[in-house]
Amino acid sequence: MRALFLLTTVMIVPAAGPIGASPIDHRPARLVEREPNPHGSPRPFRDAQNVPIRSSLYVELTAATGRKIDPSSVALTLRAEGSEPLKLLEPGPRFAEGASGWLREKGELSGERSMALYLEPNRPMKPETRYTATVQAAGEEVGSWSFTTEAAHRTPRLDFRLDLGARPVEWRGAFFSGICNVVFCSKAEQDGPTYDLMAAARKDHPRAWSYQRDFWTTGTEFRPPSWFLPNRLPNIVRERETRRILTIEPRGARTRLRLADLDDRALYGIPANRPIADDYHPGDEVLIADGLHDATAKVLAVETDAVVVSPFPTPNDGWMTGYERKLPESDDPDAPGRFPAGGCYLRKLRPAGTPCYYWGRLDRQYDLIHRRYGRRLMVNFADAAGETARDGRSWTTAKDLAEWHEVARTIAGHLIDRYGDEALSFTWSVFNEPDLSSVFWRASWDELQDFYDVTTDAILRAFEDRGLDSQKVFVGGLELGAIFGTNLRLREFLAHCSPTAKASGARPLNAAFADPRLDGKRSRRVEQLCRAHGGKGSPCDFISIHSYDRSRLMAAKLIRAREMALEIDPAYYAALWVNSHESCPDWMPPPDQAAGDAYRGDGYFVGWSADVVRRLLARASLDPRYGYGETILTVWPPPTNFAGLNAVTRVLHVDTNGDDRPDRSQTVPMPIFHMMTLLSDLGDRYWVLPDRVEGGHLISGFASRDERGTVRILVYAHDDRDTQSRSASTFTLSIDLVGRSRASGAGAIVEEYRFDRRHNSPFRLAGRLRERSALRPAEAEEFARLSELHPTAISTATPQADGSLRVSTELAGNGCSFLVIAP
Repeated sequence: MRALFLLTTVMIVPAAGPIGASPIDHRPARLVEREPNPHGSPRPFRDAQNVPIRSSLYVELTAATGRKIDPSSVALTLRAEGSEPLKLLEPGPRFAEGASGWLREKGELSGERSMALYLEPNRPMKPETRYTATVQAAGEEVGSWSFTTEAAHRTPRLDFRLDLGARPVEWRGAFFSGICNVVFCSKAEQDGPTYDLMAAARKDHPRAWSYQRDFWTTGTEFRPPSWFLPNRLPNIVRERETRRILTIEPRGARTRLRLADLDDRALYGIPANRPIADDYHPGDEVLIADGLHDATAKVLAVETDAVVVSPFPTPNDGWMTGYERKLPESDDPDAPGRFPAGGCYLRKLRPAGTPCYYWGRLDRQYDLIHRRYGRRLMVNFADAAGETARDGRSWTTAKDLAEWHEVARTIAGHLIDRYGDEALSFTWSVFNEPDLSSVFWRASWDELQDFYDVTTDAILRAFEDRGLDSQKVFVGGLELGAIFGTNLRLREFLAHCSPTAKASGARPLNAAFADPRLDGKRSRRVEQLCRAHGGKGSPCDFISIHSYDRSRLMAAKLIRAREMALEIDPAYYAALWVNSHESCPDWMPPPDQAAGDAYRGDGYFVGWSADVVRRLLARASLDPRYGYGETILTVWPPPTNFAGLNAVTRVLHVDTNGDDRPDRSQTVPMPIFHMMTLLSDLGDRYWVLPDRVEGGHLISGFASRDERGTVRILVYAHDDRDTQSRSASTFTLSIDLVGRSRASGAGAIVEEYRFDRRHNSPFRLAGRLRERSALRPAEAEEFARLSELHPTAISTATPQADGSLRVSTELAGNGCSFLVIAP
């Protein structure tokens, strides 16, 4: 999962002053420049080519140190080369006649404020013309940039030849087969209709929507919910010995901690009124932690309601011993179990305590996803759960790896006992974006490798304890955030897991195999691997690379990860899967309206998806070792009405009595939902079309054929910088099919499904209704109709003189077309 404060901005600093001197910038504001991956600032991007003539503009400004941007002082002009500048925005702010837009204050993740400007010009720009946009604030120029528009509207005809007699690409895995949830416990009212739509789609498309990752299996509510995400985490593990600290009383060289039982102890089966002396003893090392601060001390004495410990530092803002809100009076039906918000706790450190378990939320969510909806689970051990964490917080390693081994084995065993042999179909993943500094992994990379070894061994042992073959268990992970493009932090991890490779930073031995405390408790799979290689090696069936980028960069990341694995150990990693358990054009759209349009059904999202798949298939066509992996989409809870957010459905608010207030809700699928559903039918054998470049668009596709001879072709046009799909370009494609063994010499029925802003999309209607808080029943009915999947055309194709079959389709700039060709 991506943390909000990971986004960065790069400021344009002008070169000024003598060589060797630091330039002094006296401007009231500066232009923010951020990479277009695919959304950025400014837009159109600096030096961009083939910009649609109807493109909007988006700019972000940041105030100079100690200053604040006055929105009434901002102005923007646009000048075509050789022409006078057009004043599109003047101070006031006043938009030019016919132009529109908005100017809004924008909160930065650093806590500072900036300004965002979105502008729709009052006329199309000239084709094939260089434009310069200039922004002013307080009467001073604060930045400018240039770009060049695309050629006048063209409709080129492109011919492709698809030889179904050629050797296909064999793909082990699936493309966009499911979803990654940004929360753990799904809400029945909010998510249930989406899950029902997925279940209905699977009746005719059984491979669709078959996989789900939830955030995150080992999550624990150490603090109250943030403004960003609700908690509703599994809270699986407590230790029997843990007590709540009521007061902290320094007494010279000693500190007295007055203690109480846990309010949530009954959930874990922890008896009330346990004598403190049964759990704590002089000489024990203990952890004092409130979810924000932590300290260690030694027990000096034990009293009836307290322990006396050695002195420990007090944080600057003090220990947070009180709850930040009352214990809930009743269970949330979507997230059973009532947990206190906050508090400060005394925990065993060395020796560790006795783990106790609560399964309510885990079972509720996984029963919903797997038992009710039949999806495979991705079980994510992202960190040391609950009180096994070494500092009483999330995203770190365990305080005792032997204790953690037992905890991980117990969690895996619980899921195996609950779901039986079906657990062999699950994905068992370790970590979440540990490469993002200390955001999701607050420990060293050495400790990461040790944690991985112990966790995977415990999972495998849980299967073996139940007589199941651990060689069939699919384990791996990392789930890299990969925010630095193809510069992936993989080498030391992959070298560590390899039984033979070496690399700087790679731990030489498997930590589970090297720990004598785990003698007799390890899995046979690890024992056999390490005994054959001097204690080295760790099971790793897949790695996962998260990607929120342009399609070309997402594919490049996955390809580079596979390339690195083959460089490190081509034998051990011959069948390594490279997955992406989080992916989308952007994990959370910026304020730019264009980013929202990409998710409202303008054709960009479907083209992005198709281009990712085609690029991966093209690489596998050159080397079959690249043909392993599975991808899924990151989705937020379905957005309301016309909000632009990465999701596959949306919720319409409907006003049934004419008071402009919502009276009921209706969930409808978005174009990406149908696109992924149809994509699932393509199977595991593919033929890849060559790519063509026309202006800013890449045009290509891929195809498959099933056992009945039905051929499915997906073709697309994609401009990865035109997020609003404003290009006027369209393309006519003709594809000659040859090598149709079963259907040779016969005609075929061609069913076409186009996806763009005008076909199989409610995008244009959404634009007209965008400002409405609730739809009238007729409007909702029309929106729902446009949100259904409909064939764009049905035709008959007859063989040509040479026996080939020609099929044709049209593509909009940023759009795709599915062709189902049945003999």
